[in-house]
Amino acid sequence: MTFPLEIEKLVYGGQGLGRWNGRVVLAPFVLPGERVTVEAERESADLVSARLVSLDAPVEWRVEPPCPYFAQCGGCHYQHIPYERQLEFKRSILVETLARIGKIEWPGPVEIVAGEPWGYRNRAQLRLYKHGSRFAIGYFQFGTHRLEPIDACPICSPAINRAVAALARMGPGRRFPEFLREIELFTNENDIQLTVLETTRPPARRFFDWCAEEIPGFCRANFMDYPAGGDLFRVSSRSFFQVNRFLAALLPELVVGA
Repeated sequence: MTFPLEIEKLVYGGQGLGRWNGRVVLAPFVLPGERVTVEAERESADLVSARLVSLDAPVEWRVEPPCPYFAQCGGCHYQHIPYERQLEFKRSILVETLARIGKIEWPGPVEIVAGEPWGYRNRAQLRLYKHGSRFAIGYFQFGTHRLEPIDACPICSPAINRAVAALARMGPGRRFPEFLREIELFTNENDIQLTVLETTRPPARRFFDWCAEEIPGFCRANFMDYPAGGDLFRVSSRSFFQVNRFLAALLPELVVGA
């Protein structure tokens, strides 16, 4: 079922909210003030989750997403918005979420701390497909468990994209295991760590030896030394660390008032 919709605002997760026949409708990749046509995918008594069918009256400040995988890959939700407006929308969403869920009416300003919008991620989880000489590396497609192959990810750091390119070269080879399903790449821009997240059996040591030959800066240890703000942090595999490499030093300084 398709129907017209006028978008009122953006909500957490980047979806646009509109109302139709007394129900809230959520749809991705739309903007406040736009008139669109959507198709219902999931429905409940008071909520409809929909997909975008057509932009009937887009706002004039909508931009062309720089990433060729945007709206196909499920990772990013705001690339059709100019970056400065993205930050303002995220601030508004935070204030609204605090009030609606936390019952906290925040009276003061919310400082925006931002870095470069591209090449900032020092960590990425990537899906793999391997069957004979057929190989793909990428992310899940938006709203599915189907693989969206990529050549590079514009929001990831150069070191991660170098590793992705190396894995893409290795993948069709007979030595690349078919049973690997998901990996994580983490980098300090000099070293890069590869962690297996999903597999049907453990890869042999010779696979990691091969990675060390092909991936620039490949780190064999289960930890990495990460310099930030004049300090050196030892970050173990799968542990939390600030994913934005441009803000890794700035955010702690702001929190502690240094």
